[in-house]
Amino acid sequence: MNNEQQNHTNAKVSIIVPVYNVEKYITKCASSLFEQTYPNIEYIFVNDASTDNSLDALKIVAKSYPHRHITIVDNKHNSGSSATRNNAINIATGEYITFCDSDDWVEPTAIEEMINTMTSHNADIVVTPFFTNTFNQEKILNFEDADIANLNKIPLNFLHFSLCNKLIKAHLIKDNQSLPNVDCWEDLSVISRIYALDPKVVLLNKPFYHYRKYEHHSLTSNSHERQLNDRLIYTDFIVDWFTTYNLHTKYAQFLNHLKFTAKIKMLRTTPRQYRRWKQTYPEANKHIMSYTDIPLHYRLAFFIANLIIR
Repeated sequence: MNNEQQNHTNAKVSIIVPVYNVEKYITKCASSLFEQTYPNIEYIFVNDASTDNSLDALKIVAKSYPHRHITIVDNKHNSGSSATRNNAINIATGEYITFCDSDDWVEPTAIEEMINTMTSHNADIVVTPFFTNTFNQEKILNFEDADIANLNKIPLNFLHFSLCNKLIKAHLIKDNQSLPNVDCWEDLSVISRIYALDPKVVLLNKPFYHYRKYEHHSLTSNSHERQLNDRLIYTDFIVDWFTTYNLHTKYAQFLNHLKFTAKIKMLRTTPRQYRRWKQTYPEANKHIMSYTDIPLHYRLAFFIANLIIR
């Protein structure tokens, strides 16, 4: 191993963990991170004014790992997941950054193997599949795309746009932080802008991250409307960013897909907002049949709806 490889192998990694009301899960999450086989890690936990005993549970488990570099930030007022992550990013000093949600957990060799892959391929980003865990079942969610970072081709889903299954060079994160202070699609906002810069992205085809998938609970109409508005805010922000950097033509397919996905909830509320749906980003409706990650029968339904709604 040459000196450059050795330096990369010893590089500091920052793991950022926003914490909010996860008293039942934070011990398992934090322990899995502290048990990483890679030695040079700084841990940044930001407690976003939890109203349960999350902070106390975190402090207890942290005391068992005195050799680890652990920073716990305690927000006195709830600021939301986007602002909480940004605050942690600003104080991170690692050459690489990754994220973990505080109700999930990670396999012990994750950072070591991702750093080794980063070094051996001279990559900017290493991505991995992940486990989805329910109370009685574990599945692996794999990448099925040959080109995992082509914005015009990849699905708009959690696997491709999550920050938690990726190790990323810190400057890419710091230069493309999530800006609007809303708590939906902040990961997509960051990853899409980074991918638009054509970084070298390498797939390590081995899952490490355990995503705790909760049973579906029906949302209230207020929750639907809040999520919808958050998505529209981020869509406008992303479109403006791509336009500012003259990338809107190159990634027109991605942006139209994003616009279309952002407004789908208008047809999932009761009553359905047909006219609002058609009038919001109408340019995206021209490409309905090209959004191949949406099942064909849904695309046909949307296509017909676009024709008949006045």
